Amino acid sequence: MQDNKGKTITFVVREIKIFDSSEDTSGIFSLDDGKAHLNLITCEGTWNNIQKTYSNRLVVFTDRQ
Repeated sequence: MQDNKGKTITFVVREIKIFDSSEDTSGIFSLDDGKAHLNLITCEGTWNNIQKTYSNRLVVFTDRQ
């Protein structure tokens, strides 16, 4: 990734975690350590055709190098 000045910014994966789709994940982006983080949330698990959603959420946590 590059910032607005063309400087390359690197993020390193710290943790990969799977959450149940009904689990409260509101706190996953509230880390207050003064560092930059770039985190990804995507779907994981079994597709539920009735609810139109997957059973889990996969979250990749990263820290700026």
